[in-house]
Amino acid sequence: MGKKTAKSVAQRKARKAMKKRAKEKQRNKVKAGAAMSENAVQHKMLSEFGNVQNFVRNILHLAELLKTDEDLKTLRFDADKAYEGLDLAADREPLADIYEKVDDLPAYDEQYEDFWRDKRRDILEDLVTDEFVENCEKLFNKLMVTKKGFKKDYRAVMAGKLLVQSHTVALSRNEAPLEDNNLWELVLLATLKENPRELPEPAPEADEGSAPEAEEAEQPAESDETPTEEKADETE
Repeated sequence: MGKKTAKSVAQRKARKAMKKRAKEKQRNKVKAGAAMSENAVQHKMLSEFGNVQNFVRNILHLAELLKTDEDLKTLRFDADKAYEGLDLAADREPLADIYEKVDDLPAYDEQYEDFWRDKRRDILEDLVTDEFVENCEKLFNKLMVTKKGFKKDYRAVMAGKLLVQSHTVALSRNEAPLEDNNLWELVLLATLKENPRELPEPAPEADEGSAPEAEEAEQPAESDETPTEEKADETE
């Protein structure tokens, strides 16, 4: 009986040691920047939330928290740098659109979906720095503790943490494009909507009634000179 008990204890210790080594190995991979692929993070998202719809629901609640939670209110890009990638005159209409929807953080007209995706591709490269990502990680780790017990908020924060993780563990930007990360999209929209710029007035539309007059003005004036042949007849 004593031998069997001793054997069981030894097996438990061995399993515990194996788990410890596995965890240390995983930590080393994280430090090396190759803990898991973006696909693995996506699978983890689905395992945590059940399906994509549930995940999106929690992202939308995270958008609300970005406006109301004091900690998450600090999660913004530098507004001046964000606007450097925009032309207030050329991009007037999509900017006016998001300013009108300021109370609904993730909202913008679907006709501008491709526009904003292209802008995110250009703008986020300079905004999502290592320092910014590190601050995000620290913030979400803190919120995972403080929001525990508040199910809806906790799951929204978990979704945000997974989005940060999907960035940090990606093997390349091709695997996890910045423009497709919902967290960076929300932070950019919050930055722009909370720091609106005065937009130039739209260019006046051309007056269609004035077009014929312009064409008439461009026609060469008729010559008052008498044809040369008629002048010749008069001299005869």
